[in-house]
Amino acid sequence: MQKLVVSFSIIVISLVSGYVFNATIIKGLVRINMASAETMRRGMQKIALLVVNPVAFCSAVWVIDLSERRYFILPVIGIAALATGLGLGFFGSRLQRLPPGRAGVYVTCASFTNIGNIGGLFVFLLLGESAFALIPFYKLFEELWYYSILFPLARSYGARSSPGLTGVKANSGMPAGALRVLRDPFLLVALCAVALGLGLNAGGIARPVFFGRLNSALVPLSSFLLLFAIGMRMRFRIARPDRLAAFLLILGKALVAPAIVTVLAVFAGLNETAGGLGLKVVLVLSAMPVGFLGLVPPALYNLDQDFAGSLWLASNAALLLIVPALFILLPGVTGS
Repeated sequence: MQKLVVSFSIIVISLVSGYVFNATIIKGLVRINMASAETMRRGMQKIALLVVNPVAFCSAVWVIDLSERRYFILPVIGIAALATGLGLGFFGSRLQRLPPGRAGVYVTCASFTNIGNIGGLFVFLLLGESAFALIPFYKLFEELWYYSILFPLARSYGARSSPGLTGVKANSGMPAGALRVLRDPFLLVALCAVALGLGLNAGGIARPVFFGRLNSALVPLSSFLLLFAIGMRMRFRIARPDRLAAFLLILGKALVAPAIVTVLAVFAGLNETAGGLGLKVVLVLSAMPVGFLGLVPPALYNLDQDFAGSLWLASNAALLLIVPALFILLPGVTGS
């Protein structure tokens, strides 16, 4: 129970602090112009993604059990989870007969997932550092999927919703998206950190004891920085017309997708890893809510931004039910 309290405390305090800080700027209580506030917000994200996370990932991978070859199937399971979400998004969109401006939001939000800051926090606090070390493997192809599949897909919906406003042909984005991923400094730094950790691990170099204690501070710190930055842009409102769509999205992301992906993970033998750790990581990460990146395509491609905000807020609020359920289920997931 203490782990749940700590997890939710970090999330709530971070988001609310960011929201309140932004409100004080708007009301003039803090004398910072909005441009400076945006620079600070982006700076916090960069510190978390380019400094804190790489150190935490490197430290965790340094002591991972490399003799367990089944862990190397995690990138395939991770991309399968995102693809499953996309398929459910298409199904839900057609079921509700959404117009292009809303369909593009629903379909992509069903796939965009908060694997890193919220997923990473819950994996670390519920399952420990050894489980946290598996996250870079699970999310290895995440950005490639987002920029080469979801962004071009959102653009195609935007072109149908508002012809001429997206400025790019609907079917011309996948190669550009893949190239963008290869040049993404956040991905490159993360991959270098994981590679360094694997090298230290394979080289048999013992990790200093203090790195374990350091990660206990770095993981919550990273989540605080990222969620504070998100809180600065957050709106606490779910429009009434959006509630059915939000419910269906939560149903798909929190129940259907994890069920399908868990079956795939069992077939891949991840239930046979020590203590079922691989399967537990998949179960937690596949049930995570819409990632903040899901709010970007609607702004870029003239889709329904308010609808995107409603889906994001509702799916993240659903963590109040999802995480306690995971807390109850996880002890029953054991290795074969």
